[in-house]
Amino acid sequence: MMDAPILTSLQLEKIDSETNKKITSYYFSFGIYEDEECTKLIKKVEADKDKGNVTFENLRYGTYFIKEINAPVGYELSSKKVKIEICDKGVYVDGKLIEGKREIYSFEFYNLPVQEPNTGEKANYIVVIIIAVICGLYVIFIVKKFITKKEKD
Repeated sequence: MMDAPILTSLQLEKIDSETNKKITSYYFSFGIYEDEECTKLIKKVEADKDKGNVTFENLRYGTYFIKEINAPVGYELSSKKVKIEICDKGVYVDGKLIEGKREIYSFEFYNLPVQEPNTGEKANYIVVIIIAVICGLYVIFIVKKFITKKEKD
């Protein structure tokens, strides 16, 4: 009698590194690879946007690498590679044993929000307002001069 292979599912929870909240409502995807350089893609998995996670199903014993392929809108694409080892002793994520619930092992993956450059936006508004006031005063001066000239004629 031949034993059936032991299959494991792995769930990656997408977390905002600044707020520590799940990233939901945005598209993102991850790839699972057979090599550390992440050149031999086994499968691309798209996000469950409502739950903020991706699930890699039916993984056999072995070593895998997970890398982000598409980041959520407003977040930086991570260059981090996560090493997954599945063996008879358990599931290891980057060398750390993780606990599973009902054949699903879960771990967190943090993303940095895109940092918007400080453009001095408030200062720009003040400059625009000052220029608008000067232009308005200049227009009033020209109109007043034109009216005064017409009255003299």
